[in-house]
Parts: sequence; structure tokens; C-alpha cells
Amino acid sequence: MIELSVNEVVDAIKACPKGNGASHVRSPFPSVSIDSRTIQAGECFIAITGEQFDGHDFVEEALKKGASTIIYSENSVDFSHWKDRIFLQVEDPEVALQTLARQVRKRWGKPLLAISGSIGKTTTREFIATLLSQRFKVVQSPGNLNNHIGVPLSLLQLMEEHQVALLELGMNHAGEIRALTKICNPDSALLTNVAAVHLEFFSDLDAIASAKGEILEGLPQEGKFFFNADDSWLSRLASHFSGQKVSFGLENEAGVRVSDYRLEGLREMSFVIDARGECFTAAVPFVGKHFLYNIAAAVAVAVSFGLTREEICEGIPKLEVPAMRGQVHQVGGEEGDPITLWDDSYNSNPQGLHVVLETVGQLSGFPRKILALGQMLELGSSSPELHRQAGQQVAQCKADLLVTVGKDGLYIGQGAREKGFPPEKISHFEDSQEAAEFLVKELGPGEFLLVKGSRGTRMDRIIREIEGRKGR
Repeated sequence: MIELSVNEVVDAIKACPKGNGASHVRSPFPSVSIDSRTIQAGECFIAITGEQFDGHDFVEEALKKGASTIIYSENSVDFSHWKDRIFLQVEDPEVALQTLARQVRKRWGKPLLAISGSIGKTTTREFIATLLSQRFKVVQSPGNLNNHIGVPLSLLQLMEEHQVALLELGMNHAGEIRALTKICNPDSALLTNVAAVHLEFFSDLDAIASAKGEILEGLPQEGKFFFNADDSWLSRLASHFSGQKVSFGLENEAGVRVSDYRLEGLREMSFVIDARGECFTAAVPFVGKHFLYNIAAAVAVAVSFGLTREEICEGIPKLEVPAMRGQVHQVGGEEGDPITLWDDSYNSNPQGLHVVLETVGQLSGFPRKILALGQMLELGSSSPELHRQAGQQVAQCKADLLVTVGKDGLYIGQGAREKGFPPEKISHFEDSQEAAEFLVKELGPGEFLLVKGSRGTRMDRIIREIEGRKGR
């Protein structure tokens, strides 16, 4: 973390120092943790209160593990036994965390790109980090820490040597992106797309687009907006943005455009990049049309940061798909050809599923192509129809067997049958564990399996069961 003194932090978060340790106000403020299970000796423990826990219940555990500083709010915290520790009482520990993060970001003062969108935030962020790392020391959100707690924790990673920061901003309600931009104060922003994600909490896609557009409110006048030119909602947002605009895409005219993609089975995907009139060919060791948007976005940012064509071409082959977001695994093979697993089990939504099925439809060379599709959550009253539409596409992607999981997964099967998918080739299960047991027995040598579903459906169980039992 950027160096701040305890005294500076006390002033910033309006804390009241307690106990004998308060005399250490001139010493450097330590790194921060909100988890007593993983806290390291010397760190500061912030007693955050969540929906199902109260951090104040774990202050004693944090102290026993060597926490040097405690930020808390409740008077019940007993600091009398800990003469060498610093106790800082605040009105709200969560607000204190966010205020501290703002102070760190302000002191660091270097370029920060905020990334959001309905689909592909994490993959886009990691692709950008890979390309920018060809020249810069980059720090990015760890994992998917992208909410009102995760964004501050990400900012607290900032060190003096970092030159660029990439922060992912998530939301499922209006106003959340606005609050996050006030914490991280971005210089530029990138939106991947607007899709029917969290539709349960919004009236329509226009409302989702408006909520995503809050990211622009926090940009300075000279700030840059990177946007997907193939998304009509984002193009509309861009038309009302007065700062610098950088577009990327596949179909429409854009500052960075990817075209002419070709698949070499599941091993490689090649394509042409047109970056501000300069064209060149590149390839990555994974496939999927949806990844081309992530690549286009990453190249657009890289060009904006001054990377040369040579640096970009050197970085693109290093791109890697994040875990559970389209990774391909080979399992078994001792008694024949290995089973091919496409692990996209992290999450699912109608648009994301559509583009994955589009790619699956282009694959050939397998004895059977099997789809394990879990229900998509937070779609509100539109859920049955959106699942039915997904099933209709299943019937068009040349699959041989469909396995559906979860209550609304039944509508996927219904839609598939409506378009002629054989009913005897559809199996439905209430949960992913039952589906896993079925697929372990069903899958044969050389076959292909796509696994995709919303996080709450736990489709990753299927991957683990197959790898554990077929990989022996």
C-alpha cells in the first residue's frame, strides 16, 4: 500500500484513537485485512459488518493472530489487554475502508482505468493487464473484487512502483457504479456491453445501460471512454459523452476492429486487427467469438497507452482465459481419445450463452457434442422466455445431447424441443450434483462437453466430478 502515517489515516477517516497504542501515530500505516481467518501479523483489521456476519465478533481472533491495528465502531471492543496495539474507533468501519482507499488512490495519483459491463469484465481486465504489462508495471483487481468492499481493497494494493491500475466495477442495482467511481476516481472507463444480466432488478435494458453509464460521471473532462461500437446502448452513451472516445468492435466501424476470425478446432483462433488503419494478423491459443470483443477492447486500451504494434503482437499470444470462463481441459485418454471439457461454469446469461453456442455450432470432429446448461439467475419475469429462447438456439448448434439443471433449465429443454431437438436426447436434473453423476457415466472417449450456468447453480461441480473420476 502507498505509504501513509497512522496520523494521516486517523485524520482521513475521522477516527478516535484508543488505548496506549495511540502513541504510534507517526509510524507507517500497515496493510489492511477484513478477514480474521487470513490476517497476517502486523496488519490492520477492519471490523466490517455484512449481512450474515459482524466483524466485531472476530476482533479478538485478529489480535491473537498479531493484528497491529483495529478499526472498529462498537464500544464492546476491549483493548485493555493489548498495550502495544492501535485501536481506531470510527462511526462506520465500511465507510472508513472506503475513505482510506480514496486517500490511497489520491496519494498514488497515476492512471486508473475502471472496467464494467454486463459480460466479460474480468476477461477484458486480464487481457488488458497482459498487454499493458509489455511496457508498464500494472496492478489490477484481484479475482472479482468489484463491489463496495472489493474496490476499496483493490485500491489498497497500490504501490509507488505501479504505473497503471485496472479496476473492475460490478453492480446489480442502480447507483452502485456511481458510488464506486467516487471511491476509485478513474481517469478513463471501459464498458464491454449491455445485456440482460440482473434484469430482475431493472425494468429493461435501457435501465441497465443507464446504470452502467454512471461510470462516466466520475471521469475528468479529459478522460477517455472505451466502448463497444457494436452495442447500440453504449454507442448512445458515447454520443452524449464530451470527453475522448475510443471505440472497439467486430461488426461496425470502430477505432479498433477485429475481423476475419478462423478457428483451428479448440486449439487456436486467428484474426485480423485493424487498429486506427494499421492492419495485422494475430492468433491466440483458445477459441470463441466472444473473446474477440475482449481482445479488441484490450488492443484499444493498449494503443491508447502508446504500445507499438510489435509490443501488442508480442503480448497477444500470452493472453490466457481466466478460470471457469471458457477454459478447455482434456480429461482421460488412457483407454482412447480424451474427453474435451469446455469449462464456462463461472456464470451465464442469455447473450453470453448465445455467443458460446454459436462457437460450439462451428466445432466438429467429436463423436458427440454434449451441452450441460444450468439455469440463468436474476432474470426476473422474463426468465422463462429467455431460457426458452436459449433452448431454441441449442437445437441449431448441432449438439447430440442436452443436459439442463435447475428449475428454469426446464424451459431450455422446452425451447429445444420446439425447434426439433429429440426429446429422448434431453435430460433434466434439479441440481448440478445429480447432473454430474449422470454425465460421469454418460461421457465416452473423444466426446465434447460444454458446461455453463449461473454461479448459484454450481455447475463447476460437474467439471470437478468429471476431472476427478474420469481423469484417474
